[in-house]
Amino acid sequence: MRSRNVTRCERSARRRTTVVGAAVCAATFALLATAGPVRAQDPLELDTEPVNPIEEEWGLAITPYGWFAAQSTDVGGKEIRQSFNDLASITNFGFQTRLLARWRWVNFTADWTYADMQSEQRSGLTSTALAVNQHILDMKLGGKVYDTRTSAQDGGLAIWVGAGARYWNNDVDYTITVDPILPGNDPTVTTGKTGETWWDPVLGLQMHFPVTPSVGFSIRATGGGLGIGEASDYMWDAEFSALFRLSRRLMLSAGYRQFKYKRTDGSGDDEIVQSVTVIGPSIGLSIGIF
Repeated sequence: MRSRNVTRCERSARRRTTVVGAAVCAATFALLATAGPVRAQDPLELDTEPVNPIEEEWGLAITPYGWFAAQSTDVGGKEIRQSFNDLASITNFGFQTRLLARWRWVNFTADWTYADMQSEQRSGLTSTALAVNQHILDMKLGGKVYDTRTSAQDGGLAIWVGAGARYWNNDVDYTITVDPILPGNDPTVTTGKTGETWWDPVLGLQMHFPVTPSVGFSIRATGGGLGIGEASDYMWDAEFSALFRLSRRLMLSAGYRQFKYKRTDGSGDDEIVQSVTVIGPSIGLSIGIF
């Protein structure tokens, strides 16, 4: 049977896995606009002027992006604050990307964050080393419900709505080392694996405000959880971006994003309440496949 101190260490290790937003090391972008005239760009539909019949019915685009975020976590009465540099220093590898698949006015969107992280902390005689493998996948099915944009894409407003789920997975390998009080004795080492996995039902909204055929703005918002099943008590995610058309198949986005969630796990003496906020600037490059 594990000692009470080790149990507390394991519980602390599990709490550490809730620090989402550490996957901020995505590829940086060296962007070169291709030659040719700049044309209007829809951030979801890619080509507003199809050049062949298939583009009238279908659309496919990917958007690799980087989120240079800081995070704050309140869990079990403790406060954890980490800057972007702090998060980047414990991230071995990570990426973030979005996918859009469109058929006529219906679209499917997916937003995937992956991170491989390592960290080590010491408190008195106890050292805790964590290896975290993290996935966050947001998937929605929806479509366009309103569009007053001009044919020249220099004014108006378009709105899309969607519904789906956000999947969270944190797998943690931990090593807890307790140094002996008396010199000459061997340290006590405990290793194991734990993690958290849950789904949040979500609703999403996106708006596009074109200003010129090559410049516009976009707002994304997602909310959900609501304590349904094992879901978060609540979660929300909001992003405001400026859009710059670089060429027929390329669009640069630069903006600011924040998300927050709150969860309650366990009950009684084992109840753990955690609140996580992640905020910071982001940059991405949308690539139209067709």
